[in-house]
Amino acid sequence: MEIIGVPSNGKGGLNEDMSLRFGRCSSFTFVSVDNNEISVVKTVMNHANQAMGGAGIQASQIVGTNNANVVIVGNLGPNAVQSLNSLNLKIVRAPNQQLTVKQAVDLYMEGKLHAITSSNVGSHFGMGGGQGMAGGRAMGGGMGRGRGRQF
Repeated sequence: MEIIGVPSNGKGGLNEDMSLRFGRCSSFTFVSVDNNEISVVKTVMNHANQAMGGAGIQASQIVGTNNANVVIVGNLGPNAVQSLNSLNLKIVRAPNQQLTVKQAVDLYMEGKLHAITSSNVGSHFGMGGGQGMAGGRAMGGGMGRGRGRQF
């Protein structure tokens, strides 16, 4: 039996869209497959999706805690891939298009998804490519006048 972890949007489930963002997905859907038949579906909220940093590592821990031995991903950063590799999981990449969780699992069961062992996006990709919200060009917006007084 295989347990497949799939990053998902919303509350998760077979009919929910697969999230292309691993560490910043809303939830994970875990699908138990036995003889190419889905036997159990379980969803877990991704508490790491709002983390300031390390979301991919924390999300990997969720996948490992839920005993997945396969994970289907869209975009996967270097920290997340290192964490997943340390768990000895099989990592497969879904096409970069919108799929439901069930469609992604079906593609895996049909042998149409290929294993990956390295990241396919850079660090902090899910946060906007590491540029931050100001695109790396933040300027102070304070209204202080620099008139501090010593007493």
